[in-house]
Amino acid sequence: MSKAEFVRVMFNDISHKYDLLNDVLSVGTHRLWKKNFVSLILKSNPKSALDCACGTGDIAFELKKNISGEVVGIDFSERMIDFANERNEKSSGKVTFRVADIMKLPFEDKTFDIASISFGIRNVEDLAKGLSELGRVAKAVYVLEFGQPRNQLYKKSYFGLLKLYVPVFGLISKRKDAYEYLIASSEKFPSDEKFLEVFRANTNFKHYKSIPVFGGIAYIYAGSNEAL
Repeated sequence: MSKAEFVRVMFNDISHKYDLLNDVLSVGTHRLWKKNFVSLILKSNPKSALDCACGTGDIAFELKKNISGEVVGIDFSERMIDFANERNEKSSGKVTFRVADIMKLPFEDKTFDIASISFGIRNVEDLAKGLSELGRVAKAVYVLEFGQPRNQLYKKSYFGLLKLYVPVFGLISKRKDAYEYLIASSEKFPSDEKFLEVFRANTNFKHYKSIPVFGGIAYIYAGSNEAL
């Protein structure tokens, strides 16, 4: 099974517990991280937005509160989109959710003012291709993703603690292998300057930025032709 198919099936399987598991995994702090992420995006005053790997829609809904134009959320997990649409019907219903693959986005060049992806880029089978597609369809790209703390002691302690939690994740989700994968992928995924190297090589923005979150447990990345 390819990485893409494994990830798609995995997220379909855990979709009904996804938000709860995020709360457990980050001790609720992912909500604050996402809030800060959206605040940074909104500083560019976008009129339209694409949120990729949108999950159940957290980022897309927050963006739509402040964006007058079109906000679209895409995910290649059908069940995630089902949950996002259920939430959409209970709220304003103003976000468009659809199943799509980040490596072949069904949009014309520069359709959106911004494209965002939170905690999803490390699951893309071809990172370079995924970033290239984001840069193609949007005038600016924002990424929030897990990484590795710069301090080695902090890094070792953090990942050691996460691995102790795996049985808890498995009990809640019934997919222990899913969280073993998520932790392993976070531990190995290129972050900070290494991520920026790939970002720069596959997009054509004038300005790039990396912002560590919680000491490097996660990072916010931005690429734009406007000053950041």
